Amino acid sequence: MKRSAKAYAVMIAAAGVVLGVACMALTVKGWMAGNMAEEVFTFVMLAVVFILCRSLPLYINPQCAIDMSFICIFAAVLVKGPVVCAALTWVTLPFIFEPGPDKKGWKVLYIFSTQPIKALFNTGNQVISILVAGLLFELAGGVPGVLTLPGILWPSLVFIVPVILLNGAILMILFALDGQVSLKHAMAQHFLDFWPNLLAAAPIGFFIAYLMNQNGGEYMALLFMLPLLLARYAFKLYLDSKKSYYNLISTLSAAMEAKDEYTQGHSKRVEEYAEKIGRAMHLAPHRLEELKVAALLHDIGKIGIDDQILRKPGPLTAQERATIENHPEIGLHIIEGNDFSDRIKSIVLHHHERYDGGGYPGHLAGEDVMLEAYILAVADTYDAITSDRPYRNGRSTDVSLRIISEEAGKQFHPQVAATFVALMSKENGTAQE
Repeated sequence: MKRSAKAYAVMIAAAGVVLGVACMALTVKGWMAGNMAEEVFTFVMLAVVFILCRSLPLYINPQCAIDMSFICIFAAVLVKGPVVCAALTWVTLPFIFEPGPDKKGWKVLYIFSTQPIKALFNTGNQVISILVAGLLFELAGGVPGVLTLPGILWPSLVFIVPVILLNGAILMILFALDGQVSLKHAMAQHFLDFWPNLLAAAPIGFFIAYLMNQNGGEYMALLFMLPLLLARYAFKLYLDSKKSYYNLISTLSAAMEAKDEYTQGHSKRVEEYAEKIGRAMHLAPHRLEELKVAALLHDIGKIGIDDQILRKPGPLTAQERATIENHPEIGLHIIEGNDFSDRIKSIVLHHHERYDGGGYPGHLAGEDVMLEAYILAVADTYDAITSDRPYRNGRSTDVSLRIISEEAGKQFHPQVAATFVALMSKENGTAQE
């Protein structure tokens, strides 16, 4: 981590510690001013809800996980206000656990098995976001414990939007300082990714808060957590099935490439390049996922091509080239009977089309071809140029990027080519005209 990013992380963590301690002190003071036994009981029950919601996140991939933390945060703000909610965030931190990815497989992660700065930064981020958004909630007329509809709707919205924006901004500033993302684009993507999820989670948080406002409602709220945990388990099964589906495709792709040492790993590298371009061009998550699957499958049709043609060490004859150019249609024939989307099938079929219409198999041009197919074309070509072949050595990054840049608007979609050249030039510390 860069020095500026580390200093920023320490600042957020320190601010979170100070605010967390202050909120806990104010919470205890509130207990002493009221019915202490009742207040402590409610706090403990909310703490249990916090632990259940914040533990056991589901990993979409090793770098991205989702949990139900917003449900408990929103419920606590509605019932007891932002100060108590911030105190709960700190008090429950040592009890949060999760199965997390590890180099040797999976292990249980908790506060004492992760980097302290990471845990403190994330909790500090939550505390700051809760307190700022909670202040706006109260300024908008929200009163903790008063859940009358429709009056509570406006204060709730005033809380939800700022908490998303502020939480994302604090995190994305860290990534930007570390040189990982563009702040503007990262914030836009964060909002688009999390807004629907949090908006859908808000009614659940409201319902838990409503239950806790009833006589004996704390027990009902805990009972309500059971179907939520069941839903989590069902979603985990779905994610596991998706992972198995992806692994099967990867295995099929690797098996196809294993017969030629010069193409081993080609589809996986193409997938990685295509994903980089797709992210840089802000493709929606479902389109990015389809692009990755199509990248792994794009050469599956070569199973139907004679090995002597595929491995030929010299130039191909016109007839041999025509045979090779059948592989997108063969690939489509192989996958069309399976449960792949029409978009994936189209990407596989048209990844050799040219922007000027000189490609194959459909000789399509311009916007008649999906953007994802153009992305795959650039990724595929770059890996082919930079990889060794029986008849030539792979070319350097500079030469390969220059070729792609020169073919922008001809072989390649100009925006896709420009995006990829800029990405790879930045990664390799080179400048492209």
